[in-house]
Amino acid sequence: MADFNQLTEVGAKSIASATHIPVSHVENILNKNFNAFEKTQFFGFISILEREYKIELSSLKQEYLFEKAEKEIQNDNSFDISETSSRLLEAPKALLQSKKALTVVGSVVAVVLLGFGVSMIDISSDNKEKIEINNTAIEQAKKNLKISSPNRANVEEMMANNTVESAEFGQDNEQRQKVTEKKSQVNSEPSMPLYFRIIPKGRLWLGLVDAETHKRSVKTISDPLELDAEKSWLVVTGYGHLDMDCGDETKKFREDRKLLFLYENGICEIIDKEEFKARNRGKLW
Repeated sequence: MADFNQLTEVGAKSIASATHIPVSHVENILNKNFNAFEKTQFFGFISILEREYKIELSSLKQEYLFEKAEKEIQNDNSFDISETSSRLLEAPKALLQSKKALTVVGSVVAVVLLGFGVSMIDISSDNKEKIEINNTAIEQAKKNLKISSPNRANVEEMMANNTVESAEFGQDNEQRQKVTEKKSQVNSEPSMPLYFRIIPKGRLWLGLVDAETHKRSVKTISDPLELDAEKSWLVVTGYGHLDMDCGDETKKFREDRKLLFLYENGICEIIDKEEFKARNRGKLW
């Protein structure tokens, strides 16, 4: 912040005289009254100051983006609340309509089942009258059956064949066991441990959500932050100047806007608002 301190020592009037920026705007910049500027206007003034005084004010730009991001997130939250309220008001109407539909469908099904049951009773009664069991024919069939005693040679042949089949089955079983052992060896090979770290390129605001428990936390960091890589995370950033280490891959982001991330099973990716809300019980934050 040495370059910014140099500006404050010069003073608003001298800066306005040298750069032709209105004094009120210069005072707002020196007082970090960021709400007085649109993004394009603020960055334009900062470029003029950097060129005129040969200084570097990237940290001041980051502070501007940080404050704008926090305000935008607050506005998103208020929108989510109103949207949720309207859905709750519409829910009873939809429930009433669905109950009426279920009543009509239930009545139709009951009529169909009643008709089907009556027809089944008629059919079964007709069949009972038509079926006659001839016990005499059954007894005669039993007498006509001739059961011969087993041939010893045939029995020995069947036992020999059974022995061959058992041997072949044993070979197949041994081959299957070898394949299973190979699969177990492959599965037992050590895999690369999961790793998740956020590396800011300046002061960075973070909103962190445990994607399973939905527990939220807020952090403002300037140094790398390592998170539990065994969990799934939803991440909101104040602006997009950061790196992310996910396992053996490092992703770099350089955007002047807030970003939404999903980290899961060693993979980190940017997601949109709709997916973030779907995974966070309908909330953007």
